[in-house]
Amino acid sequence: MPPVPAPSLPSGAAAQKPVLGSAADADGSPQPPLLSLLPSTSEGASGFSEEAAPKERGRRPSQVSRQGQGRGRGRGRSRSQDLKPGSLSPTPRPSQNSGSSRWTRTGMAASTVLGAGLARILFYPTLLYTLVRDKVSGRGHRDWYHRIDSTVLLGALPLRSLTRRLIEKENVRGVITMNEEYETRFLCNTFEEWKALGVEQLRLSTVDMTGVPTLENLKKGVQFTLKYVALEKCVYVHCKAGRSRSATMVAAYLMQVYKWNPEEAVGAIARIRSHIHIRPGQVEVLKEFHEQLMAEAEKTKASQEVPGHE
Repeated sequence: MPPVPAPSLPSGAAAQKPVLGSAADADGSPQPPLLSLLPSTSEGASGFSEEAAPKERGRRPSQVSRQGQGRGRGRGRSRSQDLKPGSLSPTPRPSQNSGSSRWTRTGMAASTVLGAGLARILFYPTLLYTLVRDKVSGRGHRDWYHRIDSTVLLGALPLRSLTRRLIEKENVRGVITMNEEYETRFLCNTFEEWKALGVEQLRLSTVDMTGVPTLENLKKGVQFTLKYVALEKCVYVHCKAGRSRSATMVAAYLMQVYKWNPEEAVGAIARIRSHIHIRPGQVEVLKEFHEQLMAEAEKTKASQEVPGHE
């Protein structure tokens, strides 16, 4: 498909470059790490201001700024997010023989089944926790959703009570659902209900807590979002709490549109939605997605080069 112009990022406060460090909250107390594979990180701002995406292909932004603009039901507290480049590298593992590998695969399969079952058991208790965090004030507050750029919003379940707000105020015409069907069955609009409201839903089912979006699903979600970039409409990307599965999808979108690497994309999201939690397996699929983006860019560049005449 032809290239789509990058959506504009909101303008805001003075710019700052991601640096390594231990950030503190407004009262001076240090914040716990939130990204499992990004050491020395802390909670970010509840709003986002980013320098306009570079027009030159492959160029990375040199500055990142933040804006205290919570887009959910309330306002969060502004905090800084520090990011260490290169911190996503996997830890090398010793080689295993075929027997141990077979047992490892069996154990992983069992762990996946147990994880899916545990996710179902804990779904409503953890959803209740998310609801409580949205209602409380002060340091414990977490906005239900945040605007990431002019197209994408990242958040928790789009409850039926939020439908009118998302459509009328946020201009949402597309919804990417990273949940399994049971998670949205009673609380959210069905595919048919969204369609009747003029909203297209794309479901990319991923197991809660332990699940990792597939590379193919990341590509589907990005292409779906790019369609609405061209239409100048908005897309609401969500899972249960808007922390892991949906944050991984949004990171892939940012990597595609702004030519960022995984560290830059995750760091940008964390400065807006401070409580995201990207798990190791999700980091790995983002790295794979980035590698494919780089390969495609090189292929496109090579095809555009005109051979010199002797």
